[in-house]
Amino acid sequence: MGLLIAILIACILGLAIYRLKVFRLAELPAWTAPALFGLKLFFGFALWAVYTFYYKDRSTSDIYKFYDDAHYIHAAFGENKTAFIGLMTGSEDSSLTAYTSQMKNWERNFTDRMPFNENRFMIRLNAAIMLVSGENIHLHTVFFCLLSFIGCILLLKVFQRFLPDEKKKWVLLTMLFPSFLFWTSGGLKESVMILALGLMLYGFLFIREQKLVAIVSFITGALLLFVIKYFLLLCLLPAMVAYYILSDKTDMKAAGIKYLAVLALSVAVVAIISPLAPKLDFVFLIAMKQKHAIAEAMYMKAGSYSYVPPLEQSIWSILKNLPVGLWNAMEKPYLWHTRNPMMLLSALENLMLIALLVFAILYKTKRTEINFNILFFILACTIPYLCMIGIMTPVLGNLVRYKVVVMPLLIFVAVYLIDADRFDKILKRQ
Repeated sequence: MGLLIAILIACILGLAIYRLKVFRLAELPAWTAPALFGLKLFFGFALWAVYTFYYKDRSTSDIYKFYDDAHYIHAAFGENKTAFIGLMTGSEDSSLTAYTSQMKNWERNFTDRMPFNENRFMIRLNAAIMLVSGENIHLHTVFFCLLSFIGCILLLKVFQRFLPDEKKKWVLLTMLFPSFLFWTSGGLKESVMILALGLMLYGFLFIREQKLVAIVSFITGALLLFVIKYFLLLCLLPAMVAYYILSDKTDMKAAGIKYLAVLALSVAVVAIISPLAPKLDFVFLIAMKQKHAIAEAMYMKAGSYSYVPPLEQSIWSILKNLPVGLWNAMEKPYLWHTRNPMMLLSALENLMLIALLVFAILYKTKRTEINFNILFFILACTIPYLCMIGIMTPVLGNLVRYKVVVMPLLIFVAVYLIDADRFDKILKRQ
């Protein structure tokens, strides 16, 4: 019955998406947006099925660990309204222990040094949804798919703004990699991250045209990223600062120099601030996150464990290992690492992505037609994040999940660079 209700709600949402012009995309038919939402739903329910019937340990199952802990907050709503408000707002009270002691993911390693506990945010979000869903997990799947879909539409509108007319229809390529659809459709942090990324980039790049709407979008996206994955927010901020410095200079040399300068200055700021403020000691946090990730992988005997060079608590240790991180994020898992169909698919997608980027370089558009400010902006948003997850994540299954968030940005780079006329001629010759 719960599944039927969720399907009915999903159909109503699909019809609304079809009717609303805000979801329309340039040079693409009206059914494109509801079809994309349908794809998200398909993969969202596939994600639920995998974590329900294949990975049966709910205590470690990624979609259930937040959902199951949220049950106790939802129970507090009916038993003790004061405790419910305290759990949802983060107030400290001994009466809350009766509920938090039953949760398995409320606390996490070195929480006192973290700017924000993203586990608690996801638990609270699920608890808020339960006020409407009545703990129907299928409605949670629909809700998270909707959040991710909105983020996808915002990213597509951002991409289309910078693509020439003959390539605007190519924009859908950025969203169709199966691993992206799978890991960003359902009750995982990645669904919320896509919404946050879409809101933030849309608000930032459309701020001159839409002003108040764009400002609200940007702030909302930034706050969401802060509470759900602040490392991605940190990677975006230097790129955003650089984008509006000499924004009229779009040639390769000027754009390259300013982005390198801003990134270098950002590293210097982090090195100075880290020893002075424990809550902002990102060097410590990065090293500790890697340490605990390695320890957890060893304890759980993770089948997809892959060696990462141990980090010391110094900025130099992080910097010298960034190339290794980028390689890991772009190339792993290798084909010989695959232990299940999902890993095999990810390995094949890595090869496809590299091939697409190489093809884009070989058949790129004329340099005079490239806006290097937006090109380097996208790269400056993406590469630092890939470097960071590549050195902090020893489990390849987690690495794949973390990477998919920026996969549309990587594919957009290829789509943006490819010369449409040359590509059409190649197809005709075939």
